[in-house]
Amino acid sequence: MLPTSDKLSELSAEIEQVRTQLVESAVELGFMHPQVQQTSKRLDTLLLRYYEINKNKKAPLSIDLS
Repeated sequence: MLPTSDKLSELSAEIEQVRTQLVESAVELGFMHPQVQQTSKRLDTLLLRYYEINKNKKAPLSIDLS
């Protein structure tokens, strides 16, 4: 399993790739084209995954005091 920082770096690169693809296809096909909508959903999924990993990375350690 990749360390969190490696996962975030990999995911960040994929997000930028999909973001570029989204902009290019939106300009070419229009925002309402099914391909653009699908790419937008993919970008949303990647962003949510990024935020979830990043949130977990910043979460304080929980210590069981029982």
